[in-house]
Amino acid sequence: MRPQHTGYVLEGFPIYSSSFVSPSRLILGGGGGQTRSGVRNKLRLYDVTLEALNLVHEYEFEAGSDAPMSIAAAVPPAPVEVTSQPPLNVTFACGANASEDAMKRGENMHCRLFSIKYDKIVHVKSVKAMEEMKGDAYQKVSVLSPAQDVLAVGTTSNEVHLLHYPSLARAAPVIGASAGELFDISFSATSVAIASSTNIFIYNLHEDKAPSENMLKAKNAGSVASLDEKTPEKGKGKGKGKNKANGKASISEKMEAQLESLELASTIVRPKLPSVGAANSTFRAVRYHPNDFFTLYAVLNTTTKTSSSYKRRAYVVIYSWIPKLRAWSVVKSRRISEGSLTCFEISSDGHYLAYAASDCSIGILNAKTLAPLQQILNAHEFPATTLRFNTDHTLLVSASADSSVRIVNVPEGLESRGASRVWVLFIALLAVLLALLAELYRRRQLLTNP
Repeated sequence: MRPQHTGYVLEGFPIYSSSFVSPSRLILGGGGGQTRSGVRNKLRLYDVTLEALNLVHEYEFEAGSDAPMSIAAAVPPAPVEVTSQPPLNVTFACGANASEDAMKRGENMHCRLFSIKYDKIVHVKSVKAMEEMKGDAYQKVSVLSPAQDVLAVGTTSNEVHLLHYPSLARAAPVIGASAGELFDISFSATSVAIASSTNIFIYNLHEDKAPSENMLKAKNAGSVASLDEKTPEKGKGKGKGKNKANGKASISEKMEAQLESLELASTIVRPKLPSVGAANSTFRAVRYHPNDFFTLYAVLNTTTKTSSSYKRRAYVVIYSWIPKLRAWSVVKSRRISEGSLTCFEISSDGHYLAYAASDCSIGILNAKTLAPLQQILNAHEFPATTLRFNTDHTLLVSASADSSVRIVNVPEGLESRGASRVWVLFIALLAVLLALLAELYRRRQLLTNP
């Protein structure tokens, strides 16, 4: 079955970032940047279905600012019904540099918090995470933790800033990517994975030195800080930072104390891929499985030299945590594209992986087997710059700097179709083989019984 998809062009609106806040509400961020092109930098809220993309509201940034290059939305944990109104009190963070004059004055409040109330995008506050501006540095990655109480901000100056959310107060010392170029960040309940071009660095957010059963406890509890807390006897414990009712430090205070003791737990090096040496590959993206923090996905773009040119390919690799070895091990890898991947995403139920490639195609994979489920060629005129599943994983949306948006239907049970295709192919081959054997038997009978 061919994938159902619809394309739209938003004239004069190059798109660089996106995030869903409900199954049918999508935020797009884009614009002309700090150039004098006359194209305004905006955030836009859309109502989305496979058949329609309707503008609900837009927020225009101050003159001279940059385009919003990354967005992370705090999505309500429970499914939200599709209604004419978006969920109330939804907040999201985005990265957009201030004007060049403000940056020169050291006033680049690039990390911005917004809320959506009654169909309107409202600015709440802005803070400066990057203390020192290095060249044209900007906030290229914005990611929220599973509990949505910590925001990771990754910059083009190879720094990762962990901020309490939604206060945007600093939660930990700055993490510097010690090697390569910073590309992506992903959270589990107890750790944060930082992908540079050469390594994936995994830092503990919890006292455990490695993934453990506490990961699942943390996810169920809804906060890293709630791990292994023993409730003291009621009424005991007083003083600063204590809850008078039960004597416990507040969640935010415990979280802050733990984040201040971040520790590098493990480093994943580039694996050797078929016909490709590790030195010829670069990490491009990293994602924890949303329901199994012992599973990690990584994208590697590779370059190999041929007699006349360079050949670029992209691979998706599945890693699994091996407790006995206390290390991440490659479980499966698959070549996905004959070009580099520009975007990568996983659905909230963990069933699907989505990718966008430099050849302007987009596709969906089975997250367990990496089998291709859908592919759309020429989805955009330029490679996609952002890619998102909606919150109930029934739609996939990609967008590009060419001002185009592609909405793809994700039908129920799609993950089983890859296996179904294999069985259909197997049965077809078996039928052909049986037909050949029957024909050989018939001819032999004719020869023996003329």
